[in-house]
Amino acid sequence: MVKNPFFNLFGGMTQWLYQRFSAFCLYFFIGYLIFNWVQIDHLDYQAWKNFFQSVIHRSIISVLFLITFFHGWIGVQHVIDDYIKNKWMNQAIYLILLFSMVVQIIFLFLFLLDI
Repeated sequence: MVKNPFFNLFGGMTQWLYQRFSAFCLYFFIGYLIFNWVQIDHLDYQAWKNFFQSVIHRSIISVLFLITFFHGWIGVQHVIDDYIKNKWMNQAIYLILLFSMVVQIIFLFLFLLDI
């Protein structure tokens, strides 16, 4: 396993607990969203637009995405550390992953600002 102090900010047990806690939070956030989508009588463009115009729903979706990024980062980090032994390949995959998450977070904030 390639040891990288920059990406291993916490020990294995702490990361395991963060992974479980973020999965638990995702479970309830997704349940909340499904519950609200089931409550909409007629799903059309206007209903979706009204749903996403609500500040509370935008906030919940933002938290959902941020927790998803955190959860995904920890999971992919363990897969990369366990299965990719080449240090160059390891770092390249980390950089690609980091770049893609930054781009997704930028698009998330553009969504929040309604641009």
